[in-house]
Amino acid sequence: MALASLYIPEETTDMAAAWAAFDAAVQSAGRVVLSTHENPDGDGLGSQLAMMEHLISLGKECRILNSTAAPNSLRFLDPNGWLEVYDRDRDGAWLADCNLGIVFDLGDFRRLRTVGEDLRAHKTILASIDHHPQTGFDSGNSEPLYAHVILDYSAPSTGTLVWLYFNDYRSEPLTLRMADALYTALVTDTGSFRYDNTDERAHLMAIDLINLGVKPYSVHRQVYEERERSQIKLLGLVTERLQYSPDGRIGWCALTRAMFRKAGASREDVDGMVEFIRGIKGVQVAVLLTELDAHQTKVSLRSKGDVSINDVAQRMGGGGHAFASGAMVAKPWRQVIDDLLPLLQNKVKDLGTTGTEERSGS
Repeated sequence: MALASLYIPEETTDMAAAWAAFDAAVQSAGRVVLSTHENPDGDGLGSQLAMMEHLISLGKECRILNSTAAPNSLRFLDPNGWLEVYDRDRDGAWLADCNLGIVFDLGDFRRLRTVGEDLRAHKTILASIDHHPQTGFDSGNSEPLYAHVILDYSAPSTGTLVWLYFNDYRSEPLTLRMADALYTALVTDTGSFRYDNTDERAHLMAIDLINLGVKPYSVHRQVYEERERSQIKLLGLVTERLQYSPDGRIGWCALTRAMFRKAGASREDVDGMVEFIRGIKGVQVAVLLTELDAHQTKVSLRSKGDVSINDVAQRMGGGGHAFASGAMVAKPWRQVIDDLLPLLQNKVKDLGTTGTEERSGS
């Protein structure tokens, strides 16, 4: 069945029952595959690696198969070499015999690429652990995509949900590797506790993981203080080419293929740049366009929190959180920005002259 006809999962209302059903599925499964979205981030990878170690401790046969490789900045989490890029010829037969597939931090099932295509083809029992609104499917059909859904939009990270699961269902303390993985998931998805998704759970989780031996600066240094020179060159090109809406509330830049060549950079070097734009005084919404080819553009959107932008991302064919969203658009980047700017300008036009400061004082 085409993905477009599948039912959109809704936020989990009875979390205790959902976790109990999920754990029963884990206990009964012999072979389990774990996956996350293409171009995986700290939340998806940290969640996977922690769950992998847990499943191995239960005696499960388990592999992590993703559609694209982990970024260099996060490979310190994987001393065992568990993170694999799926190869259908090499891994297809193994995947076909899986009893359970667990996907993390996904939002849109299409972002699993060939992993998702083959899981669907084999009718593998699927479970989703996520904090993203689900997009990409037609809600007019009642056929569920997942047998098990752990979906909490308010969770600071997907790793937070995995941590909560371990608190209730794991008999042994987390290992330091598991704790480092989950701390990385938490730190990267909360912007080091700066974003508005940081709540009490985030700090309680951090305290728990630090008590288990996590060294926060060690994680921070490896994630954020090992930038390649190519990334710095690319950031310099971004600062030269930044543009703003007439009222200064929208800041945007297009990363063209020519800019990548000039900087000697890769797509991995884009990490953190849309947040850099969002951090500029007066900017309420940041936009980063990445030209993948002449007719394909990746859109990254970030908001400081006065306006939601996930509805704009959905109109562009993507989705995400209220204040952090994106899309893949099959158009040249110049067409994409022409489509995008009017939508965003309509979102910010009713803001007060001082934005967040005005709202906080009201």
